Amino acid sequence: MYSFSVTDFENWRTIARTLLQANVDPSNVSWQPPEQQGLFSPSALEAIIDPAKSVRSSGTHKIPRQFLQRAKQAACFSDMKDPARKWSILYSLLWRIVHYGNGTLLLTSDPEVRCLDSMCKAVSRDKHKMKAFVRFQQVANHNVAVTGQECPEDGAEYYVAWFEPSHAIVESVAPFFVKRFTGMHWSILTPGGCAHWDMEQLTVTEGVPKPDIDTDSFDIFWKAYYCNIFNPARLKEQAMRSEMPKKYWKYLPEAACIHDLTRGATAVTEQMIDAPTTNSDRAREKSRIVAQFQNTLRLKNRIDPDTDNFSDTPP
Repeated sequence: MYSFSVTDFENWRTIARTLLQANVDPSNVSWQPPEQQGLFSPSALEAIIDPAKSVRSSGTHKIPRQFLQRAKQAACFSDMKDPARKWSILYSLLWRIVHYGNGTLLLTSDPEVRCLDSMCKAVSRDKHKMKAFVRFQQVANHNVAVTGQECPEDGAEYYVAWFEPSHAIVESVAPFFVKRFTGMHWSILTPGGCAHWDMEQLTVTEGVPKPDIDTDSFDIFWKAYYCNIFNPARLKEQAMRSEMPKKYWKYLPEAACIHDLTRGATAVTEQMIDAPTTNSDRAREKSRIVAQFQNTLRLKNRIDPDTDNFSDTPP
């Protein structure tokens, strides 16, 4: 029996590749969580196993890209009861794909295939929720003790968000926030890992306990925005709780407004129905003014590439 302690997907992939090369059956492998020390290291495996028993020692196994993508997704799955179970399932499926063909993944009733699908879906949902419910707050006096990162310059704005994902997704989701908030310094802190962006480089560090982050002035504007875009006539509380479960409300400043908005939705809807019809000419005039304002902004932000000055040429 061979025992291995696995930390992440790349670590598992290295071990699994060596085990396949040595033709080690899944039943002869014990996968352990990172906290436990494995009996053997990947580098020592080839010396331990009889080379005469290895198969295709000079070639490489062709693994379908679909499996590798799903395996990488499933590697983020967190199982508190049995943290190493996912590695065992992944290696067993990998073994079966190599020995019995790619059709293994099409066996939707197979317990291991169903478990792989379940893990992938859970991680995918968690990524979606993190992208939707992370809320940054400006830190007035950037404290290294809070984020573990030095502020690039005195007085620079720094934003921090606290989130508690169910799975190990911080590293894979962080690039999304880099693209969305490229022009600001920020840190996303979680118990399992932290992501930091300094407008040049993305770094990932170990998790931290929840810090004390004071509410900033932007919360007031965000709540006002949320209240103004709330449409009581389209309120569906069950659908809202399905898309925004209550366990995420603690991250959302606008959650404080939900109770009052939903409680008064019926009365506000009746007022909307009883209100006089909006003059269509007034609506068109308002739309024209907004469009004119947008064109003015585009004109101000249009740069002439030859002179590096603002161009008077309309967009």
